[in-house]
Amino acid sequence: MVNEQKIRIMTHAALYEDSQQFRRDGFIKRYYKADYIALNRFITKVWMTLFYAAGLVAYIFQLVYVESVDLLHFDYQGFVIKAVAIYLLISVLISLLSSAVYGTRYAKAEKRMKTYFGRLDQIDRFQS
Repeated sequence: MVNEQKIRIMTHAALYEDSQQFRRDGFIKRYYKADYIALNRFITKVWMTLFYAAGLVAYIFQLVYVESVDLLHFDYQGFVIKAVAIYLLISVLISLLSSAVYGTRYAKAEKRMKTYFGRLDQIDRFQS
């Protein structure tokens, strides 16, 4: 006789196994939580640094070509201090935000994988 509960559990497990989410969760679960967060925070900071540098270059071009600022009398020291202070502020905020986002992603993936393995245990406990 067919056990309907076992078939439902097997269907849920198979649907999750075939999903793209299963592959993403497997990738996330290959790392310890702290390592996953640190790696993704590093990648985020690298991209943030590249975009910040591009923004600074665009701002300098705007000053020179649009506003016609005299580069001989430009306050470079003040500009660099402001740029570094803004960079550090943005870096800390991005770091906190990315830690929260990737920590949440890891926790959700961990919960989904735990549910999946719980279903596999339930399937094993049913009598054939």
